[in-house]
Amino acid sequence: MSNILSRARRRAVAALAVALTAVALVPASAEAQFIDVPNPIVEQRADPAIYKHTDGYYYMTASVPDYKRLELRRSQTLAGLGSATPVTAFTAPSSGPLSGWTWAPDIQYIDGAWYMYFSASPNTARFAQRLYWVRNTSADPTTGTWSEPQRMTTGRESFQLDPASFVVNGTRYFTWSQDSPDTNFNSHTYLARMTSPTTIDTATAIEIARPTHAWEMEGVRGVVEGPMPLVKNGKVFIAYSASATDSRYKLGLLSAPVSANLLDPASWTKKPTPVFQTANGVYGPGHGSFTVAEDGVTDMLVFHARDYATPTPDALTDPNRHTRVQQLYWSDTGEPFFGQPIATGARQPGIRGQFSDKCVDDYGWNTANGALVRLYTCNDYAVQKWEFTYVGGYYRIKNLHAAKCLDNLDGSTALNADVGLWTCNGHVNQDWSIIDRGNGWFSLRNRASGLCLDNYEWDRSNGARLSMYTCNGLGAQLWRRG
Repeated sequence: MSNILSRARRRAVAALAVALTAVALVPASAEAQFIDVPNPIVEQRADPAIYKHTDGYYYMTASVPDYKRLELRRSQTLAGLGSATPVTAFTAPSSGPLSGWTWAPDIQYIDGAWYMYFSASPNTARFAQRLYWVRNTSADPTTGTWSEPQRMTTGRESFQLDPASFVVNGTRYFTWSQDSPDTNFNSHTYLARMTSPTTIDTATAIEIARPTHAWEMEGVRGVVEGPMPLVKNGKVFIAYSASATDSRYKLGLLSAPVSANLLDPASWTKKPTPVFQTANGVYGPGHGSFTVAEDGVTDMLVFHARDYATPTPDALTDPNRHTRVQQLYWSDTGEPFFGQPIATGARQPGIRGQFSDKCVDDYGWNTANGALVRLYTCNDYAVQKWEFTYVGGYYRIKNLHAAKCLDNLDGSTALNADVGLWTCNGHVNQDWSIIDRGNGWFSLRNRASGLCLDNYEWDRSNGARLSMYTCNGLGAQLWRRG
């Protein structure tokens, strides 16, 4: 008890020092949630698109294994999508231009109506994919009638797929992937302005990405497909899928400022390395979408993946690409941080160290202010479950068991200073930045000290102490979720 009182006195001094130096505090956020998603949430559904509507429901569509229909399901929770009864919006006819394969639908609510955009082909040439749309004016699109499919013209006739739509500064844009006559790559990714929910201005169409890196050409001539738009932190981000659709499938990332001319190819920047790829027994993560958790604020990544490396009989016809959902994070640069795929069956993932292979733990199940966090064998107990809430460019990291936040206990800038738990209060001692270290690993930098969470003694034993040290990107400071 005396130690806790002493720490409280030291903490009061540190807090006063912060106040005297006029360091601004970010106000506490709206209540977020401990993410608890039973992955995979829907089996045998690839290319998933999940849209959270103002009515409180999630609406999900995806490629079905036989590629012969558009289906839609809804639920008030992400987990509930797995047990929701799907309804069919379109079934491929026995002949004609849509009689072959139906691929990768996207769903949007625009100007009082629901739209699904997708690609389809004739059964006489199943890779002759072209873009189409259907519309439903019912408030609940799992009811009512969907219109007959109509063509979405891109201005050039060639293999085209993977449509998506988004709005920036009041202008709606359409992005998709298509074969180009200028290269022998399988697909490039394009962008154009929409003049209506069903029409794009083909004169504005530009290429924003083509395969340029070896990791975009593994097992194929070159693939940049499945654009996934997201607007946040003053930028437009478009994640895309690359390489063969087996265990080599992965995500890359494009970005442009929201203030830029998005229809100028020079506005777009491509990251030189993948942002999300096979790990932890989850193979070929790719083509999906973005949504938010039930709290309405926590960003979520939607994607498909397999539970094994080698599809049978081949990557396209193996039906076991499952829909998965996990939290999407934001790095100290304001860019999305995808991390690594969370292992199948993991719920409310912990914070695992690379060097120790142990997890950050409320050691001793201690709910007192000042309790030190330590490392312990990763398990499924509440002392290792952490809620990451994004507020003002920083994360507040709250322990499920203690209901307290990860804290620079004394507001100290000293090397090897204590890290522990304290009542969540919105002070800078509890603000942490995610630093992207590559391959899904991150460091946690404290806002008050500028130092990183560190396994200071490089100790792999249970009960190893955690503290803060100069950020260096070494294994003692590398962490992942799960």
